[in-house]
Amino acid sequence: MNKRNHLLNFATVVAGLMSLVGCGSERKTTEKVSIGIQSSPAMGLVMVAKEKGFFAKEDLDAELKEFTAGKFALQAFLGGSLDFAVAGEVPVTLATLQGSRFLILSQVVQRTVNEVRIVARRDGQLNDAASYFKKRKRKLATSLGGGPEFFTYVFLKKYGISGNDVEIISQQPQDMPAALANGSVDAISIFDPFAYIGEKQLGDKAIVFTAPDIYSELYVLTVRQETIDKNPGLADKMIRALVAAQQYIQANPDDSQSVVAKDTMLQPDVVRGVWQSFVFAPALTPLLLDYQTQEAAWAKETGNVTTGTAIPDFRKSIYDGPLRKVKPESVSIQ
Repeated sequence: MNKRNHLLNFATVVAGLMSLVGCGSERKTTEKVSIGIQSSPAMGLVMVAKEKGFFAKEDLDAELKEFTAGKFALQAFLGGSLDFAVAGEVPVTLATLQGSRFLILSQVVQRTVNEVRIVARRDGQLNDAASYFKKRKRKLATSLGGGPEFFTYVFLKKYGISGNDVEIISQQPQDMPAALANGSVDAISIFDPFAYIGEKQLGDKAIVFTAPDIYSELYVLTVRQETIDKNPGLADKMIRALVAAQQYIQANPDDSQSVVAKDTMLQPDVVRGVWQSFVFAPALTPLLLDYQTQEAAWAKETGNVTTGTAIPDFRKSIYDGPLRKVKPESVSIQ
């Protein structure tokens, strides 16, 4: 009887331990989060984090909601329908100037390289921007409310090109290569992949104007303060997933390009062609604040905001704690 009782007691203990293990696994939950992004190779870090399971590894069920431009993703985020959004820093700056309050968690590119540029129809032997735009009034298409508009402004200003020299036309990015190819516009000022597509469609009839010394777009991940307050560990999980995606991209560029081609529905050769325009890495760099300061002045000068708009301290909108914790060397901002 004693032996039997010992066996029963042992079985009871084992059953109890199994029950505890089971309860522990049941308590582990996956959190659903929605992330708004533009359908662009610039979103490679986020796309790889989703496709290769790095969000899932952090117990995040991440839903990527794609928009034709980052400014539309930001609008949806500000409207409360998204937990996070990735957008170029220009619409983020404009939204901040207009009174919206949110946090920048990280850049999703450390930098870009000539990612915004002007692609034009070649005109004889004209090879510099000033001569090209001053020969006759040109039609220049760009996307308003984002990086391309800001780039266009500083580019034209740098080369002394006035409103008498150019007619600026607002177009959707995806429509610009065709407009350039059929001659309805003389030039387009836009980001990749549409700049690259425009170049390829024109072939040797294209001339490209770049200005890396004045601007090349950044993309940032935004989150609301209340989201962080509700779940303080969420930001750390997002950053860890993005750092893992960065490491994967560095080790597996070909497969990462395949992920981006599938998600954006772009041809693989297009993705390969623009890949070097992006340095995919979570980061917070001084260039972000430099751009935001310049963009605030531009917004006032061009009427995007009223001249009486107060310029906030953009540094206060940057939440660098999670990135400093996970990968401190990626934070070079003061």
